Amino acid sequence: MKNRVLLTLAVVLILFSACKDNNNPAQQNNFTLTFRALYDGLPLEKGKNYPYDDKVILFDKFNTYLSDITLVNGARETKLSDIEWVDFTPDIAPDNKAVDVTFKFTVPDGDYTGIKLGYGVRADLNAKTPADYPVGHPLYLENEYWNGWSSYIFTKIQGRYDLNGDNTPEANLFYHCGSNAVYNTATINRSITVSGDASLVVVFDLKKLFTFNGQLLDLTDPANQATSHDASNITLGQKIMSNFKNATVLQ
Repeated sequence: MKNRVLLTLAVVLILFSACKDNNNPAQQNNFTLTFRALYDGLPLEKGKNYPYDDKVILFDKFNTYLSDITLVNGARETKLSDIEWVDFTPDIAPDNKAVDVTFKFTVPDGDYTGIKLGYGVRADLNAKTPADYPVGHPLYLENEYWNGWSSYIFTKIQGRYDLNGDNTPEANLFYHCGSNAVYNTATINRSITVSGDASLVVVFDLKKLFTFNGQLLDLTDPANQATSHDASNITLGQKIMSNFKNATVLQ
């Protein structure tokens, strides 16, 4: 009789465990998050001339760090990652087209109202150096750290601008934005349903990034063509980084 009771109890526990697991049906790597770079709604391509008011602009580098990537639904948050490095223009690529950068995450099924992004490197992570991180970690990259600022380079955007209207961009554009003071966060709202496999595309549009109050940044002004190497002069870096939220679109 004692053995029969123990066997019955074991069966009940197994059934209970199975029911409990069925209440949490999230499968592994069921959520695909893709980051994409555009210019005025068109795919970004290195070295390609794009209209910029009555002149042209081209880009040859665009990469950025993103912190605390989180799906949100009201007060409920599901963090996907503490930090990722998104390189749209890798040196090794099949052509000049900007690449999509894709990550896989495990996310509980449910309805979400948007995604929260930290543009740059969160302060506690930025307080460390590449040597503090293991090989393969997004913050292990020495070329993305600026010793003079004791900061990671949150975003790199490089290219050229046509000053004289001859359709040949000649003025160098150089935006390396860093330091805790330029870090920004934003929540981009859109209905996101996760039921089994799901996906989301986050787009950064560089034309929108360079648009302020409906006007494109005046690139004829040398002060707007490059961020300063002086750690006390972060005005342009703050301006660019604070506008990232307005250049972010969910698809």
